[in-house]
Amino acid sequence: MDVAAELRRSISRICDVPAETISDESTLSDLGFDSLAAAEVLTDVEIRLGRELPVDGLRRLTQARTVGDVVRVLEDQLTRPGG
Repeated sequence: MDVAAELRRSISRICDVPAETISDESTLSDLGFDSLAAAEVLTDVEIRLGRELPVDGLRRLTQARTVGDVVRVLEDQLTRPGG
């Protein structure tokens, strides 16, 4: 399961940004990532991974500034028991 790759695919599709231009250092604001896009991307990632993300983990995403930040939060949530 490559969380980073699935996240990039989702961001690319939803924010209409070429996937190859998205790096861990890309800021969410530069990608046009607003609250609606965030909800769409996270739902898309859940579908792609076949896993539901815990709500408390999703709340932590409000502190994320970069794609790498989001990847770390998602990976942390998915590796926790019950995640």
